[in-house]
Parts: sequence; C-alpha cells; structure tokens
Amino acid sequence: MSTDYVGIGAVHCINSDPGLAWVKDPEVSIEPDTPLDSMSILTPNVVRLPEGGFRMYYTGHGPGRTIEASYGYILSAVSKDGLNWSKEPGIRIDVHGPNATHRVLCPDVIPLPDGRWRMYFEASECDRPTSILSAVSTDGLQWAPEEGVRIAHSEWSFGSPRCIHVGSSEKLEELEYRLYFHHYSFPMRTGLGAHNHIISAVSKDGLKFEIEPGIRIAQESQERESYAVYAPEIIRLADSSYRMYYSGWSDKIRGGIFSASSLDGLNFIKDAGPVLDLDRSLDSRMLSEPCVINLNDGRCRMYYEAEDQDGTRRILSATSA
Repeated sequence: MSTDYVGIGAVHCINSDPGLAWVKDPEVSIEPDTPLDSMSILTPNVVRLPEGGFRMYYTGHGPGRTIEASYGYILSAVSKDGLNWSKEPGIRIDVHGPNATHRVLCPDVIPLPDGRWRMYFEASECDRPTSILSAVSTDGLQWAPEEGVRIAHSEWSFGSPRCIHVGSSEKLEELEYRLYFHHYSFPMRTGLGAHNHIISAVSKDGLKFEIEPGIRIAQESQERESYAVYAPEIIRLADSSYRMYYSGWSDKIRGGIFSASSLDGLNFIKDAGPVLDLDRSLDSRMLSEPCVINLNDGRCRMYYEAEDQDGTRRILSATSA
C-alpha cells in the first residue's frame, strides 16, 4: 500500500467552504482547437498531481477520432497554476466494448490506496440506458478499463459520477466509497415527475456498489429543473459537512450551476438561485458540469462546460470570491 496515499483528503476535500460567490474568469481553459476536440468539448474533471500542478480530464469529439463510430472519448490537459492549460497528446479512454461502444464521458478520477488512479465515467451504447464504468491507471495517462459495470439498470440511465472516500483516513482498510450520480428516465422524458434526480451508492472496494435509499437532489423547480438535476460535484469540508455543486436543466433554460449543503452527505438542503448562470456570450447557450479544486492561495476554482452564442463548446472557469 502506498505511503503517499492521503486517504480521505485525497479527492473532493477542501478545508473552507467555497460558498456561493463566484467570479467568472475571463480566460478560456480549454478551446476546441485540435482534431480530437474541435467538434465538442465537455465535462471537465481536475485532479491535483503528486508532483505539483493539475491534470484536467474532459470529453472531446472531433474529426481526428480513431474510431469512426465514436461520439466522444476522454482527453487530458495539464497546468501548473490551474488557469493556463496544455493539452496532452492521445486519448485517455476511447469507446470500447461491451458497454461503451458509442461514447464515454463525464470522467471522475480518484487516487487509490495502492498508488494507482481509478476513473469512473459514464458510458453509452446506441439505444440502451447509459451506465457507469471504471478504469485504472498507474500514471494517469494510460488507462485500462475494469471488467463489469459499476452502476447499471435495464430501465434507467445513470451517469455524471463523482466518487468520494468516506470513513477514517487513519484506517485505510475501513475506507468506503460513495458514488454520486444522476438517475434518468429511459427513454428520457421531462417534467417534475420524470424522476431525473441525483442519487448515490456505496461500496467497500470501489467496484461493487449498492444504491442507497432516498434522493440526494430532487427535481423540484419547474423553471430550472423540469428536464433534470445532474452532474453533482461533491466536496467534503474540514468539519465533515458537505457542499455540493450541481447542474439544473429545464425545458427553457439549458443549464446553470446550483448549490446545496449537507451534514451527512445524504440529506441536502438547496441554496436559493444559481451560483453561476448563463449571462455572458461565452456561456449564453449552455452552462453545466461543475468541477471544483482548491488553489494554493486559499481560493477555489470551478471549471464548467459552456456553449456560446455561436454553438461552440469549451471549458471555462470561475474563481471563488
């Protein structure tokens, strides 16, 4: 077992609550400017690297795809400051059989006690519900899909996963995994009765998950959530409470990032209004899929997917006030 593993604080943990006040950064994080991502860029996920700096995993789609039938795959970029990013060559995870032949998206990467990395991601096949799969890596660049599915159902679609360690960082053998993810009707339907919620599951080993009872974030607002709530970004705070940022989508408004808080990671209270909304040309047509990291100066940065008034999709960011 790796002595460098920092247990419960390794992922999705920030000492101070980033809160509700965020200022959008003028810089673009990831532009669609290579053959692998010029058609679409979506779903950012950022991790701190042991050697310093950050790596972002994101979904790309472009004419340079290696498999013609692919509608999306996982790419990566690195940064020293979390603001200026350099794309890394190649594809981290491409479409593959038997459960991800159409698209892979929404990566979430966590370190494991043995020194490897695990990525949870949403996978799709044509005309079937989406599922959550996983892959492992020793260096964060070369990934091997793990056998089986983490979360799947014949009548519901699951995706946009985020995984957090729960338990004591002093006893690695007692650590468990809690996976938050969206639960969509299949075929997809809209309306507050569609049950397009955020739910969770727990696991002893990070591979075999049992869905927990209840709903973490429910569809409740006709104005902002009539299509779905999804893309949970979970953060555990120093006092063991939780902050979740998530996306809401309605029939009229394509996204928006919202927030909720919880004392136990299960029962969440929503905050009023969006923390980021569709209010500038760069994100006027879509804004969703938040990911938050802590910066060296004590602030936090939130990355999100966005679509501008011309239909171009890219990764943008905002910094806590």
